[in-house]
Amino acid sequence: MSTTLTIRNLDEEVKRKLRLRAAAHQISMEAEARSILAQAVNQADNIQPPGSPEEMRERLNALKGTWKDRYEGKSTHEIMMELRGDD
Repeated sequence: MSTTLTIRNLDEEVKRKLRLRAAAHQISMEAEARSILAQAVNQADNIQPPGSPEEMRERLNALKGTWKDRYEGKSTHEIMMELRGDD
Protein backbone atom coordinates (compact mmCIF):
# COMPACT_ATOMS: atom_id res chain seq x y z
CA MET A 1 0.00 0.00 0.00
CA SER A 2 1.34 3.39 -0.96
CA THR A 3 0.37 6.64 0.72
CA THR A 4 1.32 10.15 -0.26
CA LEU A 5 1.87 12.84 2.36
CA THR A 6 2.35 16.46 1.33
CA ILE A 7 3.89 18.84 3.85
CA ARG A 8 3.24 22.48 3.07
CA ASN A 9 4.86 25.56 4.57
CA LEU A 10 7.90 23.66 5.83
CA ASP A 11 10.37 26.07 7.36
CA GLU A 12 13.40 26.55 5.08
CA GLU A 13 15.81 25.79 7.92
CA VAL A 14 14.02 22.50 8.66
CA LYS A 15 14.16 21.63 4.96
CA ARG A 16 17.88 22.40 4.85
CA LYS A 17 18.59 20.25 7.90
CA LEU A 18 16.50 17.41 6.49
CA ARG A 19 18.50 17.61 3.25
CA LEU A 20 21.79 17.48 5.22
CA ARG A 21 20.61 14.51 7.33
CA ALA A 22 19.55 12.66 4.21
CA ALA A 23 22.89 13.32 2.56
CA ALA A 24 24.76 12.14 5.65
CA HIS A 25 22.78 8.88 5.56
CA GLN A 26 23.14 8.69 1.77
CA ILE A 27 19.38 8.46 1.25
CA SER A 28 16.73 10.70 -0.26
CA MET A 29 14.99 13.42 1.71
CA GLU A 30 11.79 11.41 1.38
CA ALA A 31 13.42 8.30 2.89
CA GLU A 32 14.91 10.39 5.69
CA ALA A 33 11.50 11.94 6.46
CA ARG A 34 9.92 8.44 6.52
CA SER A 35 12.60 7.27 8.95
CA ILE A 36 12.11 10.27 11.26
CA LEU A 37 8.32 9.86 11.23
CA ALA A 38 8.55 6.12 11.92
CA GLN A 39 10.89 6.72 14.88
CA ALA A 40 8.64 9.43 16.34
CA VAL A 41 5.50 7.35 16.02
CA ASN A 42 7.14 4.25 17.48
CA GLN A 43 8.41 6.28 20.46
CA ALA A 44 4.91 7.69 20.98
CA ASP A 45 3.59 4.11 21.29
CA ASN A 46 5.61 3.82 24.52
CA ILE A 47 3.99 6.87 26.13
CA GLN A 48 1.69 5.85 28.95
CA PRO A 49 -1.60 7.70 29.39
CA PRO A 50 -1.86 9.77 32.59
CA GLY A 51 -4.40 7.41 34.14
CA SER A 52 -7.95 6.25 33.94
CA PRO A 53 -10.70 8.74 33.06
CA GLU A 54 -11.78 8.71 36.70
CA GLU A 55 -8.26 9.57 37.90
CA MET A 56 -8.02 12.37 35.37
CA ARG A 57 -11.39 13.78 36.50
CA GLU A 58 -10.23 13.73 40.14
CA ARG A 59 -7.03 15.58 39.24
CA LEU A 60 -8.96 18.18 37.23
CA ASN A 61 -11.49 18.67 40.03
CA ALA A 62 -8.65 19.28 42.48
CA LEU A 63 -7.25 21.98 40.18
CA LYS A 64 -10.67 23.52 39.63
CA GLY A 65 -11.01 24.06 43.34
CA THR A 66 -7.60 25.72 43.55
CA TRP A 67 -8.38 28.14 40.75
CA LYS A 68 -11.92 28.76 41.91
CA ASP A 69 -10.84 29.68 45.45
CA ARG A 70 -8.07 31.99 44.27
CA TYR A 71 -9.86 33.73 41.42
CA GLU A 72 -13.49 33.66 42.52
CA GLY A 73 -15.48 36.42 40.84
CA LYS A 74 -12.70 37.57 38.48
CA SER A 75 -13.00 37.65 34.71
CA THR A 76 -10.63 35.67 32.51
CA HIS A 77 -9.03 38.96 31.48
CA GLU A 78 -8.39 39.92 35.13
CA ILE A 79 -6.94 36.49 35.90
CA MET A 80 -4.59 36.66 32.90
CA MET A 81 -3.47 40.17 33.88
CA GLU A 82 -2.67 38.94 37.39
CA LEU A 83 -0.80 35.88 36.13
CA ARG A 84 1.28 38.02 33.74
CA GLY A 85 1.95 40.61 36.42
CA ASP A 86 0.27 43.41 34.45
CA ASP A 87 -0.67 46.53 36.37
